[in-house]
Amino acid sequence: MANIKELARMAGVSVATVSRVLNNHPYVSENKRNAVEQAMKASNYQRNLNAVHLSKGKTMLIGVIVPFVNHPYFGLLVEGIANEAVKNNYKLVLFQTNYEETREIEALEMLKHKQIDALIICSRNSPFSVVDDYTKYGPITCVKIAEKKICLLLSLIIKKLFSSTELFA
Repeated sequence: MANIKELARMAGVSVATVSRVLNNHPYVSENKRNAVEQAMKASNYQRNLNAVHLSKGKTMLIGVIVPFVNHPYFGLLVEGIANEAVKNNYKLVLFQTNYEETREIEALEMLKHKQIDALIICSRNSPFSVVDDYTKYGPITCVKIAEKKICLLLSLIIKKLFSSTELFA
């Protein structure tokens, strides 16, 4: 599989020019842009999203922990979170834990290892002290409310999470 150095060689341009084309930078001549795009097509170039995420420091993924996906309460929460995530170009990684602490820890470990940018815990079995140990690795929001206040709290969660300067910097 071709990398940007090989694309640059094939197109007869610099690696910086290839990077500018890949990132839709406006200051690339039409001839050079076409040459890079032809090289991409000829080599069947596919961006390595892991490398992109590493270079940008973001995965554009938010983890959501729920005990069960088929419960109406959690379904409503996930739907609202998903709607806001889409508006902000984020995708969700859903963790169904069945109230097993080891599965909750797996999600927390993904935050620690930068595989997700943030975590929303809709219900938990792990003690708060365990969750608190992971807050240094990224934003974590815990949901624990009465069913009648879902919409109000959901709005606050979304506002808090999606206005986080760490998440969208």
